[in-house]
Amino acid sequence: MVATDLVFESLLNGLLLGGIYAVAALGLSLVFGIMDIVNLAHGHMLMVGAYVSILLFTATGITPLVGMVLAAVVLFGFGMLLQRFVLKNVVGEGIEQPIIVLFGLALVLQSLGRIVLGSDAQAADIGIPGDAIAIGSATLSFPRMVTFVVALVLILGTWAFLKYTTTGLAIRATAQSTSAAQYMGIDTDNIYVLTLGIGTALAGAAGALLSMLFPITPFVGWSYLLKAFAVVVLGGVGSVAGTLVGGLILGVSENVGVLWLGGGFRDIISFSIFLGVLLIRPQGLFGNSGGGE
Repeated sequence: MVATDLVFESLLNGLLLGGIYAVAALGLSLVFGIMDIVNLAHGHMLMVGAYVSILLFTATGITPLVGMVLAAVVLFGFGMLLQRFVLKNVVGEGIEQPIIVLFGLALVLQSLGRIVLGSDAQAADIGIPGDAIAIGSATLSFPRMVTFVVALVLILGTWAFLKYTTTGLAIRATAQSTSAAQYMGIDTDNIYVLTLGIGTALAGAAGALLSMLFPITPFVGWSYLLKAFAVVVLGGVGSVAGTLVGGLILGVSENVGVLWLGGGFRDIISFSIFLGVLLIRPQGLFGNSGGGE
């Protein structure tokens, strides 16, 4: 029998973890909702972002929160170049070709990570002094609280960008209808470049945040891709609010579920949620056809 206090603490920690899952999934959801591309390399881009943060922390001692900014910038540029010079040639040619290209990219990133950085797990410390925070009978770690706040800022910032800026309006118009957006004078090629840049930047930021909580290896990309898929399926493609709720549900489900099943079942819980939602409500909790709210 699991103690009630432990369940309560796991639930709160799951909420905090779910915020990062939501950031990771938001990039995947944006790219899929706007460009109709299933980015199979999204988890490996997250892995690259985590290593950028870890290497910066190891070399200089700078907090991974700063490394997160660097990781987001690096992945933003990478995503834009990827769309500009590679994916541009296969987008619109059917769903198979982008998937094959991105699957190959995921394997390349994983192999490069193993060759250059080795297979041993690495992690970064938040590098900011702070005590654990007590909420009722639960005690929450300071890094988890900080990463959750940063994750919320990233999600709200993305939502505000899509909702209130001219570029965000153009992105949402492109998601609704590419041909109509072009008729209105929107350069959809540049919108695709920017969208993939934002999606990969969010993956990089999520990786940097996760590097403060969990060890990272070159092989974590598939696991985090699965979690991002589960969140997108839960929240519905293109819904920022749904992605946040989906991330929180997944984080809580994993953290509470492992109390009874054990830590080795964490990914199985994610996969079970992914399949269950697909069977029961495939459009997700907040599913719509638009790209962002």
